[in-house]
Amino acid sequence: MTYPKILFMRHGETEWNLIGRTQGILDSPLTAKGEAQAEALGRILKGRIGTASGFDQFVSPLGRTLQTANGIKKHFSFNPTEDDRLKEVALGDIAGMTLFEIGQEFPDHLQGKKGLEWYFDAPNGETFDQVHSRAKSWLDGLIGPTIVVSHGQVGKVIRGIYCGLDRAASIALDEPQGVVHVLENGQETLWVETEDA
Repeated sequence: MTYPKILFMRHGETEWNLIGRTQGILDSPLTAKGEAQAEALGRILKGRIGTASGFDQFVSPLGRTLQTANGIKKHFSFNPTEDDRLKEVALGDIAGMTLFEIGQEFPDHLQGKKGLEWYFDAPNGETFDQVHSRAKSWLDGLIGPTIVVSHGQVGKVIRGIYCGLDRAASIALDEPQGVVHVLENGQETLWVETEDA
């Protein structure tokens, strides 16, 4: 399926990101750096497209994405619709734990997993297929160019579907904060803030 152009953004750095604690559908507030990243996203959008005219706008309903959206609004007219399908992967029993704690309490879950594969299929958490299904459902519903603020892991699944990647390649994608992923014609490029922006 061919999808419209998407400007995808991950939320800014959170307190739990900083200390390596998993969030999933739990939440922690943005750090000062995360708030600055959110404002940078607004400046990038303002500089690249000027206005949101012609773009549909969506956001995950979790606190850190809504906080990021508010930062974007300081520099760019952004009034997104909340959509549950954009929430981060539900981590079940490992939500709120550090990787060390997961290794202590659920060592079998980490066994043989590469990179961040352990984010999926956690005990009582969402499977990759479940996340893929809701990500595809959201993508399939798009009717025009779209601006969205979501999360790292579900974002990798969305970007992977858009670019035609398999599970392993999707999970291996990078998940930077403070940048805009431009998804267009099955390809991904990045917009970053420059000194002269």
